[in-house]
Amino acid sequence: MPLIPKLGQLSPLQMRFGACLSASLMLLLLYLALTKQHFAYAHELNSEDHNYRFSLEGEIIDAPEEKNTIITRAEDGVSALANNSPQNSNIGIGLTQNWVFPKDVIDGPHGDPGTGLPGEKAGLTQLEPEVHELRRRQSGTTVYITINTCLQPSSNVTDTIPPQLEMYISLDSSNQKPAPGSGTPVSVIGGYGVYEVDATSDVYVGISAPNTTDFSGIWNYELAASNDAPYHFFNGSKTPNLYFVDSDNHAALLITNDTTQALPNETVYQEWMKMDAPYGVFASNQDQRSILGVQRSFCGLRNNAKLAAKIDNVNDQNVATMTNRGIGGKPKEQFYITGLNATSKYWGMLVMEGNSTASGAGVVGGGGTVWAAIDFNTKSEGNCALMYNLSFCSEVAYAVPTNPNKFSPETGLPDLAALYDSNAAQMYQYFNYSLQQIPCNTTSSAQYSLARNCDDCARAYKQWLCAVTIPRCADYSNPSGYLKPRNVGQPFINGSSISSDPSLVAGQDQVLLAAVATNSSRNPLIDTSIGPGPYKEVLPCEDLCYDLVQSCPASLGFACPIAGKGLEESYGKRVNESEGIISCSYLGAAYYLSASSMLRPELSIFGVALLVLMFGIGL
Repeated sequence: MPLIPKLGQLSPLQMRFGACLSASLMLLLLYLALTKQHFAYAHELNSEDHNYRFSLEGEIIDAPEEKNTIITRAEDGVSALANNSPQNSNIGIGLTQNWVFPKDVIDGPHGDPGTGLPGEKAGLTQLEPEVHELRRRQSGTTVYITINTCLQPSSNVTDTIPPQLEMYISLDSSNQKPAPGSGTPVSVIGGYGVYEVDATSDVYVGISAPNTTDFSGIWNYELAASNDAPYHFFNGSKTPNLYFVDSDNHAALLITNDTTQALPNETVYQEWMKMDAPYGVFASNQDQRSILGVQRSFCGLRNNAKLAAKIDNVNDQNVATMTNRGIGGKPKEQFYITGLNATSKYWGMLVMEGNSTASGAGVVGGGGTVWAAIDFNTKSEGNCALMYNLSFCSEVAYAVPTNPNKFSPETGLPDLAALYDSNAAQMYQYFNYSLQQIPCNTTSSAQYSLARNCDDCARAYKQWLCAVTIPRCADYSNPSGYLKPRNVGQPFINGSSISSDPSLVAGQDQVLLAAVATNSSRNPLIDTSIGPGPYKEVLPCEDLCYDLVQSCPASLGFACPIAGKGLEESYGKRVNESEGIISCSYLGAAYYLSASSMLRPELSIFGVALLVLMFGIGL
């Protein structure tokens, strides 16, 4: 008779089956748990919220903060963008190319902006990762899409400028190929466009080339996406950051704004003066049309501007150095641009390659920055030579009278500079002997002034001496009323003379020849050792003379001419500086360019193409 188990008892077979079943269930639960955990890490889910639903492929199709968001695969013909990784592409007339900045990249790691320039503070990208994560969950991740046009097609029609590429944006997965007529249009001006959005999903981009029969060839562009900052940047600030100092007939001197307001004994000041010059410059003759349409694009300027300073991989580099010359003695960068044509107008574009720390793919801001262009002119005649960085008169930075037959523009400028500088240094030494006779280091009651001391006197004398012995030169043909004709008794460089010039009004030449102030130069050295012929001088500012008289003891005998009795023949007044006019010469003077140029793409270069707007808005 078989044994029948009692109620509540299991047979050995049943016990083995139960044990196997339990083990299998435990393995299944462990597998599912590990699989769910993988999904949670991939999508950065909130571990305290279990209301997410997944598709069969493990994709989120519903989440508490992103209802009904369906993550789909990119359509064919849509290329992916990586963070801070520019894509370069050719595009033909009438075509559209499409790109996507995927959500997983948008929410992915941020780039490293590097150390930056001296004194710069850390930006958002340098905050701790958990701060980024908090802001991302609150409002989405800020995304920057930028485009730079690098090359343009050639024109089939005279005097026309290529139309701009067009950029379109879509945040809707049902429109993965934005194009004309669909998506959000983004303005592309001067070869530069930028789009900024707080993105919670994929960002789709369309780049379209206009359909035109007036041009042949292709556009080339660089497109980049970033969750840090614009990879390319155009600085359209109204605050000027580049100034025209002066020029001769083949070169120009440009200078940046002060880079810091720190004092000389501060670390930031010293770091600026010791560092490799961080900025660069592109320059282009305004008669050349190649940069029109790409004037806001770094790669467009690199490919089309004829002149450059401090730009990598560009031949015939011009000089860029740090200096503290000028009012206040603050650090700034200067550019000596050569190879210019006489009597010509130029555009100058300040740029920064990369973000000052590094450039190129993988670098936050690696596509570089372009500032709005300024205008500057070259002189017409050859008897003014641009000089700067003198040993003694270190604040001199402008064109001075020269004779190109004695001092070649190619090889003779160092000798010319040494002649002027050594003459001023010798005259200063004579003054210094006299100053040493003054009781400078004495009690305040015995000093010659309670407001000024001998150091003030020495500074004022040096400023005045360099300004009057090294005059600022202008073309003799320049009609500006504040200029003073000089040395009219000598023949011009070409051998002609002022008395034989038929353009002069009858008798005017005799007046100029009879007056000592116009028949010779202010400094006799110029007439005897240089012989520049007739030129015009930007007179030293009268306040240089007044400052000298006020700063030095009366026993030295300094005095300024009286107004109406010689003052106007020797000194000028500071007027119209707000309009960019240097009406009198003082050391460190630069033209305050309050305006820059913008060429509207739809206008002809020979029509009303050149429009002067406020600095920072234009070309």
